[in-house]
Amino acid sequence: MPMSRRDPTRFEGAALAWQRGLSGARVQLEDLDFVETHDCFTIAELIEYEAMGLAPHGQGARVILDGVTSKDGRLPVNPSGGLKSKGHPIGATGVSQHVLAAMQLSGTAQGMQVPGAALGAVFNMGGSGVANYLSILEAA
Repeated sequence: MPMSRRDPTRFEGAALAWQRGLSGARVQLEDLDFVETHDCFTIAELIEYEAMGLAPHGQGARVILDGVTSKDGRLPVNPSGGLKSKGHPIGATGVSQHVLAAMQLSGTAQGMQVPGAALGAVFNMGGSGVANYLSILEAA
């Protein structure tokens, strides 16, 4: 995925990770109770909304403005506060996201808890949107 051949306003690798991950887990985005996503930069989070299918290209901000991703929205995103709220620990990012997802699924996320969370996703991205990882997790 050379930068010279990519549209910098799209995360094509992220979209592919979401498509393959949801398909492999046999779930749809609408089935998820929450998402912990790689919000390394504000614009990255907005483009990720588009890549996961929450908004059409160029409309990622609508998702926030419409309250879709708020804690009590249709699909809470980063109820933990996201990466920037914890200083974006590069290298430990994916681990911390999975720990926070496990807390959600076990009902131990306290003030961050999404009520009834039973199915969640963790999306992590590295490099210039080249390495993309999606985990679909469910309560045991």
